[in-house]
Amino acid sequence: MDIHQLKSFKTIVEKGNFQDAAKELNYSLSAISYQIQQLENEVKFPLFEKIGRRMLPTEQSLKLIPHIKKIEEEIEQIRQLNSKDRKVEGSLNISVSDSLLTYILQPVLKEFIETAPDVKLRLKVRNCYEVQKEIIRNDIDLGIHYQVYGYDDQIKVTEVSTFTVGVMASPIFSQQERNFDKKDQIKLCSVINNDPNGVYQQYFEEYLKKKNITTGQNIELWSIEAIKKSIMNNLGIACLPHFVVEEEIEKGEITEIVIKGFQRTITMITAHHSNKWISPAMELFLKILNEQMICEPAVSLRN
Repeated sequence: MDIHQLKSFKTIVEKGNFQDAAKELNYSLSAISYQIQQLENEVKFPLFEKIGRRMLPTEQSLKLIPHIKKIEEEIEQIRQLNSKDRKVEGSLNISVSDSLLTYILQPVLKEFIETAPDVKLRLKVRNCYEVQKEIIRNDIDLGIHYQVYGYDDQIKVTEVSTFTVGVMASPIFSQQERNFDKKDQIKLCSVINNDPNGVYQQYFEEYLKKKNITTGQNIELWSIEAIKKSIMNNLGIACLPHFVVEEEIEKGEITEIVIKGFQRTITMITAHHSNKWISPAMELFLKILNEQMICEPAVSLRN
């Protein structure tokens, strides 16, 4: 048994098939198949089973994955011994919320890539709850998302910044429809969202329920840019972080519906397993992130 066999097995599980794994590792299909056969001979149980036309990992073989990840971390730590003066290398797997990636993290990513061009950076866009699940399963190195509850002491959570959210509409949105302070209303306007389970979307839904306000249809667009265009075209209203629409508000393309009882904040956090080794790549990324966020202070509550 060697690390190459273990890495091949883990890559097949991640990619979903032998062919894509072989391409990722720059192996021939026959070479990676031989490695899996040798590994099966070592562990004394089947790693894959054929279901229909697909080869799927067995339940027993999946128990190897956490051990393989730990071995890879240990090897990377050995490689980094006495490497203070060496360039930052390796890989960094991050899952992040869409709005944070698009509007907050761009300067961070730019500086990181310029500072550590040899790091293989893998970014995945997920909603907060999907990122949380990946962190708990230890599938990724780092999660960046809005605070949601559910982490235990095994996860290290660091608050990075706090932002405010508001309800946005077109400048030509009906003045009669803008009153969300009054209870027991029936609104005709549509509510647009990019994720029905999103934190700030849930905040607005809770407010509407508390006030017994019903609205028109819910429109799911799964793109904040598409939501902003739809708001400007008066197709509906949307609850969004202020930092997402600052430019459009300044230009007069989008306006905020002022609701006295709706002043909510969302907190940006980083999360990773407490016992995870902080690689030089991850340490550098977190350093740049913290420095950038100090330069860009949290958005204050609006009147």
